[in-house]
Amino acid sequence: MNELQRQPIFITPAQLAARWGGQVKTSTLANWRSKKVGPPFAKIGHAVMYPIDRLKEWEDAQIEGTGAIPANDNAPTKVEDNDE
Repeated sequence: MNELQRQPIFITPAQLAARWGGQVKTSTLANWRSKKVGPPFAKIGHAVMYPIDRLKEWEDAQIEGTGAIPANDNAPTKVEDNDE
């Protein structure tokens, strides 16, 4: 593997906002960065860049209900011991 293949690929805040369909604005991303929340980013000189591999991991972690068993309103809330 050559040196270029080991380097992460980065996207800009504008590209990230576009990736998310404009649902999050670049100003929101800036706010998140100032609060140390949101996806991981790097400062390269004065440029803010998001490493795509870490971004994908962060996005996956945001998915709710993955692998969860759907709630069943008829399910018992307590397992009863009927071995008397």
